Amino acid sequence: MRTIQRIEVFPLRLPITGTFRFASGSAGAAGETAPLVLVRLTDSEGVTGWGEGRPMPQWSYETIETVTTTIRRYLGPIIQGMSITDRWGLHQRMQSAIGRGPSMGQPIARAIVDMALHDLCARVAGQPLRCYLGGSLERNSVALSYTLTTHDVEGVRREVEEAKTRGFRNFNFKVGVVPESDIAIAEAVRQTAGQGAFVWADANQGLRVQDAQAVVRGLAHVGVNVLEQPFAADQPHLLKRLRMIAPLPLAVDEASVGPADFFHYASEGLVDYLVIKVTRSGGIWPSLQQMAVAASAGLPLLVSGLTDGLLTRSAVCQLATVYGFDGPAALNGGQFLDETRLYPQKDELESGGVLRLNERAGIGIEPDPEGLERYLVKDL
Repeated sequence: MRTIQRIEVFPLRLPITGTFRFASGSAGAAGETAPLVLVRLTDSEGVTGWGEGRPMPQWSYETIETVTTTIRRYLGPIIQGMSITDRWGLHQRMQSAIGRGPSMGQPIARAIVDMALHDLCARVAGQPLRCYLGGSLERNSVALSYTLTTHDVEGVRREVEEAKTRGFRNFNFKVGVVPESDIAIAEAVRQTAGQGAFVWADANQGLRVQDAQAVVRGLAHVGVNVLEQPFAADQPHLLKRLRMIAPLPLAVDEASVGPADFFHYASEGLVDYLVIKVTRSGGIWPSLQQMAVAASAGLPLLVSGLTDGLLTRSAVCQLATVYGFDGPAALNGGQFLDETRLYPQKDELESGGVLRLNERAGIGIEPDPEGLERYLVKDL
């Protein structure tokens, strides 16, 4: 029986290439660095698997420090020696070490370990992750949604046009950053992107109750396809009130951490989409459970992330294609992170508004050792 023998944690800081603001905070500015944590699991036969996550205090309570120490001191020791195939047991053990509060405890830290184990298992099986999870080798690409960062109408028009020349056909933008211009910006996005584009508005918990009804009606009028997370994650009663008058499909993000959270929103009829975000949801295994709930409820999928690294983006797309998903995925790490040294093969996999999946076993990508060393935070 193959068992987990070694757990290594690599906290990194990658250069940020562009500024990204949203209603509840920022994912960083050009010239700053972004935290990234990677884990390498090694089994008793010497096969390795990689996991990755980006702690985002603005979206979650986790930081590069908490994720690093949680894995090193709590999750790593308790999973050492267990069978690599026991993914249910993996989450039971992690739950025993870091328990659930109002929602799953330390989901990003758990997701990194979970991802590494799935990568390891698929490598041992000799299959790409999507095939190991029950998908098809032929479903091998996902269309990306471009994240707009400009908050004025003319700037948005220029940004959409430029993104279209690079192959992007779908767009997501933030509402609530400059509330008085939300509808005008949405209209500019729709007009410039064209009627065939999927246009996705994300409030990141930032809408004010007194503005929400007018904003939702305005977004619907100009042709926005979905509004994500209008209110604070811990105020579902506000979403229920909005749902009664909303002429626009709704989705939740920060409010749906684990499968039980999404089941609540689906069973109450409050959402029209499942937003797959693997690192928010504790990993691939819990995300599969969420996807099963969505399928049972007849709800379609969307994909987004935490401005993640390429390893995470590839893993998420491997997972999403299992259920036939081919886009749009708001996985925007490639827009804002300089990953050229960490993942030299990035341009082969992600360009022209598409993320392509190769036929290598596992997730299909791993960090370059020199890049790993270059960006390693050595004092953690």
